[in-house]
Amino acid sequence: MTASKDGALDAGSLMAEAQALTRLEDFGQPQFIAGLEALVASIEAEAALTEAGLAAQRQRLRGLLVNRLRIEQALREHPQIRNERIDAPLVIVGLPRTGSTLTHRLLASDPAHTAMRWWEGRYPAMLPGERRGEPTERRALGRAEVEAVVAASPDAMRIHPWDFDGADEEVLLIEHSFHSTVPEAHMHLPSYSRWVEAQDHVPAYRDLLACLQYLQWQTPERAGKRWVLKSPHHLGYLDALLRVFPDAKIIQTHRNPHETVPSFCSMCASLAAPLTRKPNGQSIGAHWAAKLSRNLQASAAVAARQPSSFIDLRFRDLIHDPIAEMRRLYAFIDRSFDTRAQRAMQAYRQDDAYQTNAHHYRLADYGLSEGRIDALFGAYMAHYGLGKGR
Repeated sequence: MTASKDGALDAGSLMAEAQALTRLEDFGQPQFIAGLEALVASIEAEAALTEAGLAAQRQRLRGLLVNRLRIEQALREHPQIRNERIDAPLVIVGLPRTGSTLTHRLLASDPAHTAMRWWEGRYPAMLPGERRGEPTERRALGRAEVEAVVAASPDAMRIHPWDFDGADEEVLLIEHSFHSTVPEAHMHLPSYSRWVEAQDHVPAYRDLLACLQYLQWQTPERAGKRWVLKSPHHLGYLDALLRVFPDAKIIQTHRNPHETVPSFCSMCASLAAPLTRKPNGQSIGAHWAAKLSRNLQASAAVAARQPSSFIDLRFRDLIHDPIAEMRRLYAFIDRSFDTRAQRAMQAYRQDDAYQTNAHHYRLADYGLSEGRIDALFGAYMAHYGLGKGR
């Protein structure tokens, strides 16, 4: 690691800046350094960021490193955090736009469950002087960041229900290990994407476990509740996830990729637009269509080995009668779907202003065709009977 030159990103300099900001030294296990270096090199060589985009990434990377330092300090000063139990988490996976967010937030609304909030994913580490159970400043930071995202990308809210205090994807926590798919959803990073796919992800999921234990320790009323996790990221790494969380129950959501793939590509294009000098819809389409297909193949292999750990939910059924699907899901996890859970989910549905049909996109906008989607996802669609609108 060398010093940065002329404003370029550099892993060593970012780590030194984080250490100076926190006056802490210990980042924990060093596996993350290779990922940080791979990400920085990919950004410098491939992302074509604007000056503002480069500044935003510098701030984000430095923030991740600051969090690592503070998380490691907390684990060292409070070793009892490692004793927090994360039993039999529910893990929602599926292609984006398949009803996974709805499933996540319905399950998270059950008082017997808990989930990571968006602001916790971005700011998981307690700030200096902060008391357990009083994260006021971090919640405010999360709110401001979501407002900035929506302001910079006006289409963002139509594509994904951004809610700083809503249940969201713990891939934001995995990002602290520099093994996540978050960066490539914002930028053109083909070499980093290849690096991530080639890694052993067990260490990253061990870090995720420690983060969940830390969040649970911060909020004592979470103890005894069942965690609900969710991210399309997990599709490609369920083997690693199940090594760290062997009692997890996997809930996989399904919908026709002719609809889901271009929708996700449009979200990536929206996120990239404020950051990059030359956004390219065709490269986004080529990259994500192939990657999502590989991830589905990986998840299918794990499901074939451990079928009792999986349940499938189809988008059309979830939209038509979400409560009926929840009843079926609760039977799968051997838990009674009681009145309290049902009322909480019905209240969430009444308050939920997110419109799933407010988003418009075309395959051709991303260099994709129906034939290409059929070639990549045909076996998957046939297996699950995913015709149009399903």
